[in-house]
Amino acid sequence: MKRILVISDFIEGQPVIASVRFSELMEYFQKKYSLVIVNDFKYGHQQSKYADINLKFKTTESRYTNNLDQSNIKRKNNLEKLLRTGVILKLWRNFKYSKLLFNFKNKDLYNNISKLIVEDNIAAIFVTVPEIYGLYIVDLIKKKEPKIPVIVEVRDIINHSIGKGNPQLAYKKAEKILMRHADGIIALSEGIKDYYSKLTNQKLNIEVIKNGYDHIKFLDCSYNQGLAHKVRLVLAHIGSIYKGRNIKDFIAGLVAFSDATGIEVIFNIVGAIDNQAYNEISDIETPEKVKINVIGTVPHEVAIKYLKECDIAVILTHKHGSDFAIPGKTFEYIGACKPIIAVTEDKELVSLVNGKYGECASHNSNDIKEKLKKILNSQYDFSNRMLYSRETQASKIINYIENIINSNEQ
Repeated sequence: MKRILVISDFIEGQPVIASVRFSELMEYFQKKYSLVIVNDFKYGHQQSKYADINLKFKTTESRYTNNLDQSNIKRKNNLEKLLRTGVILKLWRNFKYSKLLFNFKNKDLYNNISKLIVEDNIAAIFVTVPEIYGLYIVDLIKKKEPKIPVIVEVRDIINHSIGKGNPQLAYKKAEKILMRHADGIIALSEGIKDYYSKLTNQKLNIEVIKNGYDHIKFLDCSYNQGLAHKVRLVLAHIGSIYKGRNIKDFIAGLVAFSDATGIEVIFNIVGAIDNQAYNEISDIETPEKVKINVIGTVPHEVAIKYLKECDIAVILTHKHGSDFAIPGKTFEYIGACKPIIAVTEDKELVSLVNGKYGECASHNSNDIKEKLKKILNSQYDFSNRMLYSRETQASKIINYIENIINSNEQ
């Protein structure tokens, strides 16, 4: 059995879709490969059950870093508001993502990886981004062992402009590492493929393999066509809400929809929320017919239960979001046969969802109201949902990795 090195921020057991995705993919990887897994200690300090060997890397954090622990969600004090201005954030994040600092903190990890590469026959390295720490590890390995093939899976472009205070300098350097060392790139959307193809004059070995969902968990799902006559609607957002995601306008849209139709609305928010989202929700007073339930982080099985029991599934993106990525939750929504209300102008997401699996609204309450009304009186077709099964996705990724390994051996 070939041994590959997998570098990821998350491993299994965390209450976010990236952790679920990792776990579901590794189920298939484990059947094909012996796995050495390297992950961020912050996102999984336990040993991964999929790994023969599991090493951890350490990152630099501050007490104000948003994390998955919902017990400390609170209103920001004046000091934190000052520290979260764009200039301060950019300075901090360029420090946090410093390659020199990361290398210094992880000297022992590098020594262990170097021993593994010498002692074990590592057939390939599989690293997932946009988190850039894995690329620092790749840079070190490739300088010592340039013949080991590296496959980079890109979930979203690295040098993005979502939110404020982004460390563009660190992001650009990371993209140079990616372009220099990747023997193959898996893009999760056509937009990502186009972006990286334009960064170089050389022909890239790049293939689009879309995200997926575990179809076994959704075999009992079917599309409910009877929403038009409901007097109460349950909506659910499954997954993290961070950097605000403009939840304030969405709730205003729910209120406008309820006022216009007389329909009672229950909105369940299932997953981690950051301080900004928490503050926006806390500041909104809703009428009796609109109820907002902040469920918080729950095991994935419980999150799926909330999804299956809802009438409409919700996606919220940033006002100035990504024209490249598609949120992983989208595919579970499709698997659950739930019509989607996506508050977004992100091109890839709009192309996938709008009019096919639901409706996309712009970031204003009136459009959200109108698109919810449209969903009540529309029909959607989920008959092709198996196109996005995790089994299909994993098979394509493994075939791609095998082709890279075989080409490298010739």
